[in-house]
Amino acid sequence: MPPLRFLLLLSLLAPAAGGETTRPLLPLPTSLSATPLTPPADAEHFMFAVSGDNRSTGRGVPAPPTARQIFSELRLLQPAFSLWTGDTIYGAEESMGEARAEFESFLAEAGGADIPIINAPGNHEIHELSGREALYQEKMGRLFGSFDYGRCHFIALDTEEAGAKVGIGAAQRDWLRSDLAANRQAAAIFVFMHHPLFPRRQGGGFADPANRDEIHRLFIQYGVKYVFAGHEHLYYQSVHDGVHYVVTGGAGAPSEGPVEEGGFQNYLLVFVNGGDVSLEVLEPWRLFVAFGPVQPDGSCTARIDNYHDADLSVVVQFPTDALGLRARPSAALDYKGWTHALDAAIVPARHAGTTAVRVTVPRARSVLATIAPAKPVN
Repeated sequence: MPPLRFLLLLSLLAPAAGGETTRPLLPLPTSLSATPLTPPADAEHFMFAVSGDNRSTGRGVPAPPTARQIFSELRLLQPAFSLWTGDTIYGAEESMGEARAEFESFLAEAGGADIPIINAPGNHEIHELSGREALYQEKMGRLFGSFDYGRCHFIALDTEEAGAKVGIGAAQRDWLRSDLAANRQAAAIFVFMHHPLFPRRQGGGFADPANRDEIHRLFIQYGVKYVFAGHEHLYYQSVHDGVHYVVTGGAGAPSEGPVEEGGFQNYLLVFVNGGDVSLEVLEPWRLFVAFGPVQPDGSCTARIDNYHDADLSVVVQFPTDALGLRARPSAALDYKGWTHALDAAIVPARHAGTTAVRVTVPRARSVLATIAPAKPVN
């Protein structure tokens, strides 16, 4: 069962979008150190991430390290939470014991993100077996449900119902309709699932076009803004009747298609600004941090390398709080012989024994961030 603290926190969040959540969806129980979902400082402006499909190439093959790297980058970027579009394990023909071990391994890795992760099940997790549905619910939580954040509403759907074709069954469809109706006043409604309604490749979506069209009509009727999916191991975006459909299945599973057709590893940052929504598509393996040793006076230095084609605001969690209120942050970059000072600010630390500093790292640059004792005032 999910920890009671998650249930209590989510019950506090439910009224934020002004609707009703009859199946509260909880963050994955990643680890004791994972941060639970907490309300945004500004209900109109926040950032979340989306990714999925990190499974390996076959039974007994270790999961690729891509998801671990994405979680490492999310730890620096600190979005409010991350939606995950399924296939967290290879599963398939594995035994229940093998699948259980894979779930536990994924949850341990996901804890490295230090943010809440919320998943929708994929076909590799369920594999058409009712026993796998029970195991999924034991280890990961509900198969479908919803939650509120800020003034927005988020819905996870289960496209992998055991014993049924890929799609949304009648009972889940009826729940979806009532949930959408109850939350139609939300500033924005986001849906995430594993199989896409409108895939890039033929045969990559719902088994029944009539079922797909019925769900799509519900999204139109209730003003759903974005629908995120995985299954296809690529990045792809399309717009149908004003609804944005995004496939982001790039967390490490084997690529499907050439790079120019979206066949690259990826994750998304989604920015909510009032009623506006914008996306940043990022490739993993382009954001890194390395810490120097903590010095006798309590100072410490971190190097942040940003190989992304975008300026990124990051939070560096220095592994010491020895300086306490005397900690003075600074940041600078050296490029072509010039040193450029950057703004750095101490922000609330998520864990005891750490000091957190926020700094914006320019695109294609490396920054040295430092905490040191404040100079005494004469």
